[in-house]
Amino acid sequence: MPINLYFGRETEEEEASSEDSECPPATQWQAVAERTAKAVVTVRFCQAVSFDTTGAVSTEATGFVVDKARGIILTNRHVACAGPFVGEAIFENREQVDVHAIYRDPIHDFGFLKYSPDDVRYHDVHEIELDPLSARVGTEIRVIGNDSGEELSILAGYISKVDRNVPNFGPMAYNDFNTFYLQAASSSSGGSSGSPVVDIQGNAIGMQTAGRTQSATDFFMPLDRVKRALRMIQQEKPVKRGDIQVQFLFKPFDYIRRIGMSESTEARIRALDKRCVGMLVAETVLPEGPGDRAGIMAGDVLISIDSQFVTGFTQLNELLDSSIGKRLAIVVERDYQQVELMVDVEDVASITPDRYLSIGGAILHDLSYQLARYYCVPARGVYLANASGMLPLEDAGEGILIKSVDGQPMHSLDDFIRVISQLPDRAQFPVVYYSLNDINEIHVFVAENERHWTDMDLFTRNDSTGVWDRHTMDPAPLPLPHVVSRLSADDELAGNAAESAAQFATLPNAAASTIAASLVQVHFYMPWLINAFPISRRTGTGLVVDAAQGLVVVSRSIVPFELGDLSIIFEESLKVSATVVYLHSTLNFAIVKYDPHKLGRTQVRSASISAAHVSEGDHLLLHAYDQEKGICTIKASVSQVSPMSIPKHNPPRFRSINANWFKLDTKNAQKYNTGVLTDGAAGQVRGLWVSYIGDAADEQETNNEYFYGFDACLLLPVLDQMKEGCMPAIYALGVEFTTISFIEARHLGLDRKWIERIRNHNSNKSASYNRLLMINRIACDSECAGALQPLDILLELDGDVVTQLEDLYHVHSRESVNLTILRNMKSISVVSKTDRDLGVVTERIVQWAGAIVHMPHLAVRQQCRRLPSQVYISYSIYGSPAYAADLAPTSFITHVGDIATPDLDSFVAALRDLSVAKSSHTYVRIVGIDMIPEVVSLKLNAHYWPTIEVFRDKTTPSGWNRIHHDDNGCVGSIERWR
Repeated sequence: MPINLYFGRETEEEEASSEDSECPPATQWQAVAERTAKAVVTVRFCQAVSFDTTGAVSTEATGFVVDKARGIILTNRHVACAGPFVGEAIFENREQVDVHAIYRDPIHDFGFLKYSPDDVRYHDVHEIELDPLSARVGTEIRVIGNDSGEELSILAGYISKVDRNVPNFGPMAYNDFNTFYLQAASSSSGGSSGSPVVDIQGNAIGMQTAGRTQSATDFFMPLDRVKRALRMIQQEKPVKRGDIQVQFLFKPFDYIRRIGMSESTEARIRALDKRCVGMLVAETVLPEGPGDRAGIMAGDVLISIDSQFVTGFTQLNELLDSSIGKRLAIVVERDYQQVELMVDVEDVASITPDRYLSIGGAILHDLSYQLARYYCVPARGVYLANASGMLPLEDAGEGILIKSVDGQPMHSLDDFIRVISQLPDRAQFPVVYYSLNDINEIHVFVAENERHWTDMDLFTRNDSTGVWDRHTMDPAPLPLPHVVSRLSADDELAGNAAESAAQFATLPNAAASTIAASLVQVHFYMPWLINAFPISRRTGTGLVVDAAQGLVVVSRSIVPFELGDLSIIFEESLKVSATVVYLHSTLNFAIVKYDPHKLGRTQVRSASISAAHVSEGDHLLLHAYDQEKGICTIKASVSQVSPMSIPKHNPPRFRSINANWFKLDTKNAQKYNTGVLTDGAAGQVRGLWVSYIGDAADEQETNNEYFYGFDACLLLPVLDQMKEGCMPAIYALGVEFTTISFIEARHLGLDRKWIERIRNHNSNKSASYNRLLMINRIACDSECAGALQPLDILLELDGDVVTQLEDLYHVHSRESVNLTILRNMKSISVVSKTDRDLGVVTERIVQWAGAIVHMPHLAVRQQCRRLPSQVYISYSIYGSPAYAADLAPTSFITHVGDIATPDLDSFVAALRDLSVAKSSHTYVRIVGIDMIPEVVSLKLNAHYWPTIEVFRDKTTPSGWNRIHHDDNGCVGSIERWR
């Protein structure tokens, strides 16, 4: 049985004793399990932000007490978290205590959490002794911990290997190295990470780290480095780890001989240890690291360090940990020759990130040793842990390294902070970057400095408190009016607007050339995901409908709401800011406005909108912006015109209703999320090509996107009022219609007289109109709720027969309408009020405990019969208390504690009272969209998840403002955004 020096060496007497002994009785294992269970805890934790190899996460795992007097719990590194940790430990008796991370190893998969022993009032806490030398092949074990969410699970097995190389969990994942792992025939699953692996004596000989369910195999971490670290913590000494930036693997002699180890060296090693079966081989040597500088090469066989033969990882780690700051003589064998090298041992803490920067929705920190080792790159650079917000660089793949910012190289996070601090707010700057998964391809992105929606905060780890201390950086400089180096016309034209002009392309098709001067690109960045919109940045094609006023029509899939940064680009060369001035409540379009004076001499043309409806068979031209080709034009024919049938979304988000849509006969149209459809002659706009983002279609949560066109003439009622300088007053019935056949209507009470009358009305129309409109649902709080009911069939509107959605279009100017409906087998007449601007515009949001809360938007009201509260959860941010507590979207908060919260004002007041009480836990009463009530408990953390209000404020240049609530619940400073 091969036992490496790493785990000690059994004597022949011990082997004989082991062979002669009988299996321990079940009662002995029962006693061990009972004692161990009193030390095992369930660790419920969050990593508040994406950091290193782990995204923001809320989950649970296992740990066990190793020092009950000091309240120290051992668990995995990926549980103690490389980033900010927030958690609690739950003992066997369900007693709960707060814990914080006091150490996470920079290399190996272990860390320590700490709780206050005084907080444990009822549980008889036991501690488990660490005994790494007892890990031997054949040892019977029990893995006792939280398995697949079970409170306590006991799995049996036998150690089958003690010198297994660490399993590889792939790129962009935590991977241990420079250690052996234990292997056993057992099968644990999710939640068991950090469980003690105990022998019959009740001592921990390993710790659960990972498993392979397909082969019922578990991998355990040995405890030699763990025991050393624990001893140093108990002695109140810093835990220092030495390293030379070289990854070694254990390879057998038969392999080593083939790569250049001499027989004489092998004979000498075997003579020293008869059961040694292999040596350590350099697998990865990091460029620019101490090993690389000393001349170590991949494939070198490690022979000795400071004249001591090294055949296992325990010796290697002990020598390196005790030699930080020293220069060691290392002997390696290469090409059958021994080479002596001098290598400097460094403190691993120097290449382990302990800070991160939060800016504009992105998270950045120094590149970790973990990732540098896996990808064999220098252990330096700026790593983008969360590629979103102002740095949406995920197109290159995972593992983004920032190469330069605004032309200046990035070697460390300090470089990034220095450069970004000098850039004015909203300034544009190039970011050069690449993915660790493909270092051969370099990318560039022109970013915009986003310092007006959120603060730039630098967080630094503090192991004495377990909290990452936050330092809010100084505000960004104001934009300089004389800056002309940026693309933005807001800067360029401040100096001399008349000198700026964008030249629109001359296209080969006459109709395409005509419309080109009316096409623009619309960019919208959303700092908060509200109204259940799933994407923070959208770009699409817009249509200039009034060049004099600067009005542009764009799909609501691009501009779903008002809160955000909006800009318009003319001919891909001139960029101006814009604002949202109108959102249609039921049709898929918004109207945005820019300042025409900022265009200088750029010639922009108002598009001509056709008043005719699109019909099946019409030949049209689709014009849209392509990211690579500019304006593209494709020929298409209308293949189908029918009522919109977009499925409702969960959680509810905007979708078009009560209008016809049409489809095109070419799949090429689906390359473009937005576009404009014109006729082939005069270039009149006949329709808009738009998209709608639906439910996720796969496990990767890729959203379905629906593409369709709708009549441009539906824009005219809004545009006619806006061209006169008025805000549109558009009325609509607050219902959603579906269609029903004559046969179905006949069974619901439609008599022959009505059928004949409807047929006569449709005598000159196609068979597709031989259907009726039935109310599918009524928007909550709609003006028509008192007059209309679901399943009502609409027969007449103001005396005219209604059989299609086009018959309803003129309602936009009516405050009330006379209707004849079929209800309960009878036709009756009713007068129904209409709703003006049916949609509720979100003008105030509250971010609390990581939940985004606002008034229920229209899509929610369309799917609810009643609103339990005006406090609606739209989104829960990963890693937040709200996400950990499953405070899910589609829920209404009716109470905070025992305080009722019917609206946002009462909700904010309740939060203020809650903060004054200074409790770390609270509970809320929620009601789901299915009207099922629930009570949810949250562990609050205002440090990482403060309460912030964002609200409409027309006195500010941006039109928005925000309030921070401090830790005492009082209103903080009101910030006037630029």
